[in-house]
Amino acid sequence: MTEPEVSVPAVMRNYHEVLRNDLCKVLAPLADAGDLPGFGIAWQGYVQAIAVHAAMEDGVQGAGGGVTNMLDRYFDGAVNAALFRAEHADEHQLQDAVTRALPQGAAALRDSWGPYRACAEAHLHHEEDVMMPLVARLPKEGKAGLFAEWCVSAGMAHGGFDTFVAHGVASLAAFGSTKNSPAGATRVFVHSLKTVCTPAQWAQLLPTVRSAAGAQVWAAVVAEVPSLEAA
Repeated sequence: MTEPEVSVPAVMRNYHEVLRNDLCKVLAPLADAGDLPGFGIAWQGYVQAIAVHAAMEDGVQGAGGGVTNMLDRYFDGAVNAALFRAEHADEHQLQDAVTRALPQGAAALRDSWGPYRACAEAHLHHEEDVMMPLVARLPKEGKAGLFAEWCVSAGMAHGGFDTFVAHGVASLAAFGSTKNSPAGATRVFVHSLKTVCTPAQWAQLLPTVRSAAGAQVWAAVVAEVPSLEAA
């Protein structure tokens, strides 16, 4: 059996799909319904996940430099990493406003949630518009190593990487992505993730990934990519 070709950048791109699932399919209905306890639980998971994702983009001192700095290095400053760090700072301010609004009731939550969601969605689009064309121009040979060195290492150094992975897999297994079914989106993400991990890292993550996907989705994923079960 020939396994599907792996897309290394899908580690980052498909996590945008996870964040969109959070924003549109999980958090927005809870905010609209005024379900403060439910929103609070979902919000905590989202905030933890997006913090790791941002670290993978911006870098962590002493660890990976992040995808924005990587692309600036290889494409003569074409991304402007400082601009995206500034956007993250603006997003975090609006994020903090949502957190502060939660104890104040449903109306306060909705007032803060709307601006945050608009900012977060615009930021995702901006990243994709600028970075995806450059990522496509990276040499195919060695691309996995670049993402491992610059991005995955930063996410692991930030902390909570296992939780970040579990959150992403569970979201894709539940909702899929813009272009793929739940099983398809999960396969693309975890196949790419394994490619940018060392064997030891994948062996550590595999039980988390398997559990977060659920038995039915994981069976469909492994049917297409049996090597995912190999540590």
